[in-house]
Amino acid sequence: MQFLHGGLTLDRIDAMRLFVRVADAGSFSKAAADLGIGQPTVSRRIQDLEAQLDAVLFLRTTRALSLTEAGERFYRRAVDILAEYDEAEAEARGLEHEPVGLLRISCSHSFAHRVIAPEISSFMRLYPHVRFDVIGEDTLTDIVGEGVDLAFRLGELTDSSLMAKKLADAPRALFASPAYLERKGTPRVPADLEHHDALIFRHARSTVWTLTNGNQKEDVRVDGPFRASGGEILMQAAEDGLGIVLAGGWLVSECIGTNKLVRVLPEWQAQSLPIHAVWAAGKLRGKAKLFADHVSERLKDMAKIC
Repeated sequence: MQFLHGGLTLDRIDAMRLFVRVADAGSFSKAAADLGIGQPTVSRRIQDLEAQLDAVLFLRTTRALSLTEAGERFYRRAVDILAEYDEAEAEARGLEHEPVGLLRISCSHSFAHRVIAPEISSFMRLYPHVRFDVIGEDTLTDIVGEGVDLAFRLGELTDSSLMAKKLADAPRALFASPAYLERKGTPRVPADLEHHDALIFRHARSTVWTLTNGNQKEDVRVDGPFRASGGEILMQAAEDGLGIVLAGGWLVSECIGTNKLVRVLPEWQAQSLPIHAVWAAGKLRGKAKLFADHVSERLKDMAKIC
């Protein structure tokens, strides 16, 4: 079966693309708006596809659109099939080493500023035909609902339905401004931190900092007059001399060379946090894989700071 639109013939591959677009958007109307076609047209094509497959792909209610069990299976296979088709098409055109098109990225605001933005500029110099759409939020973005191709997440993952690849372990250490240390004194042992002002992530599960030095391990309960939910705000507070921050090398990388921040208790560090590339389904392919690998190399350099 074939579908007609705008004088072009949309074969099964195009029907599959439309299905994936609707599934990612979670809405016929949103998918239609993204594609610049009418919602009735989108609904009719999905109905035709369901008739062709003899399967119901979507559960439709007045408030929500979700995949059926058959729809979820078809979605996983469709993503892989479309990726393989695109790779084959690019190879046939001699473009296999020249990725093109839009890459939608999601990550925290501080990770976007400190890591992703600089890497986008260097990546686009290598691959000038790739366009980027970056969602920088400190809350977890709905990858499927927002049509995100690739997300970067720190810490242990909780959503087992997503695909993930660990890019790096991010060592964490203590940092403060020279002005703060001059005013408050420099901690000599971990226990000294109890008498210092700590800059604390609001979402931290505990205000106990666990530090290690070889086989030594110290748990220190910390407190301070400043908390924030975003890394950028904490970095600014640390630069302004408000206290000592426990942070990953990727977050403080811009501050070290300029002496805005210096390492505190340099023999000690906290447990590293894993950094994952996360995506919705299938294998990590094409420009998404290239960019994930590109970021991974940068993270390795940043890890040397701690």
